[in-house]
Amino acid sequence: MASVNSLIFKDYELKIVNTDVIVPALPMQQHILPLSNLDLTIPPVSVHVFFCYKNPFPRTFGSAISHLRNSLSRVLVSYYVFAGRLVTDSIGLAKVHCNSKGVLMTQAYAAAPLSTLNLYNPDESVEGKLVPLLSKPSEEDCLPVFAVQVTEFSCGGIVVGCTFDHRIADAYSANMFFTSWAKLSRNDSTVSPNPTFSRSILSPRDSPTCCAEIEKMYVRHTPQESDQKKPHPPCLASRIYRLDVKKIMDLQLNANKDGKNYTKLEVFSAYLWKLLICTQKVQDTLNCKIGIVVDGRPCLREIGVSANYFRNVLILPFAESNAHYVRNKPLCWSAGLIHDAIQSAANEEHFQSLVDLVETTKPTPVLAKIYCRGDEKEPSGPAVLVSSGLRFPLYEVDYGWGKPTFASYHFPWGGEAGYVMPTHSPAGDGSWIVYMHLPLKQLYAIESDPNRILLPIQQVFLAST
Repeated sequence: MASVNSLIFKDYELKIVNTDVIVPALPMQQHILPLSNLDLTIPPVSVHVFFCYKNPFPRTFGSAISHLRNSLSRVLVSYYVFAGRLVTDSIGLAKVHCNSKGVLMTQAYAAAPLSTLNLYNPDESVEGKLVPLLSKPSEEDCLPVFAVQVTEFSCGGIVVGCTFDHRIADAYSANMFFTSWAKLSRNDSTVSPNPTFSRSILSPRDSPTCCAEIEKMYVRHTPQESDQKKPHPPCLASRIYRLDVKKIMDLQLNANKDGKNYTKLEVFSAYLWKLLICTQKVQDTLNCKIGIVVDGRPCLREIGVSANYFRNVLILPFAESNAHYVRNKPLCWSAGLIHDAIQSAANEEHFQSLVDLVETTKPTPVLAKIYCRGDEKEPSGPAVLVSSGLRFPLYEVDYGWGKPTFASYHFPWGGEAGYVMPTHSPAGDGSWIVYMHLPLKQLYAIESDPNRILLPIQQVFLAST
């Protein structure tokens, strides 16, 4: 299936050269894979991730594309869920039809050198250009759950952009797939455990019960007429910043100077929370929230949730306080609230309670309260969700022509809360790359801070060698 389109953008011309459907290399029996109860806590949103490679080819671009197609077909044998299609059952719940319909792989050409890519503003340089949309291959087909775009730049560099439906996989699961795909591409003999999709591991209890803490974190969400009376959500934008390792260490030393032992993520989240409230001059009495995405795999091993469990295993606790305290208390105070929220949620009972809560509300969806904004009667202050990508081996995704020179997630979803994801810098010195999707006024506030430590990412990572 081939098409040729030309899309003119502000900074470069992009041509879509070809689109193929890549199916698993081996046939499999069709079946329906229901979403787990934890999958059902995720809104219907797409997640993007892109990998940049500087002039990587000892071969032609055409042969590299052929190489990627072949290895993708092979890895889909184990990760067959990504080759399936989303369907809906009689009560409106999404499921995956594992039918080997395949993954859309698009080939594109960008009439510009990779070094000119404006990483600081991915809304301009990445969104709608380097990462694909999840669209139906034909009117008769159902919605895919994964798509790939490979873009060649005029300098010979490429970007491999991927998109997946968040209801099917969390970032941990997606990174399992990326690293397995890369190993197959390199013919790496290292054994990668096959993913497991078992839904029975985290199943509802015979008598579903929900603890009070989960009732505070999640809400049964039925759109009401009152929702239309809420203020319009703010205009959000994406930016990518760098955070120097010395600044991270300074924040941690400051927060832990009284014998505390807060992690870098906890301290950074506390700094960001305080920064947003201080720089925007948020009204003292407004209630403000900061949520932290917690992966349940480490605390659920005893009940069979292994490291290769491919599904969403997430819970979204949050710390909250009125703006006065966050503004005026020391950094360690906010870090302590965040630490306590994480620790209280990272246990088997909380995950099991969330599974049970979803079971008792089906088909009514359950929504994390960090996503819920206030209304005219009960206005609220800034809310932001922090998801750590520091464990993900983005720079190990080597398809056989070298490691990426830059990689990042891109998650411009239209939720009520802002979204922040720190990952490691490609410099390998302990510095961070921080992706942010926040209201524009919050981004302006961050960049107007006189003690600013979050600086725009530079194109140095993409410069030709």
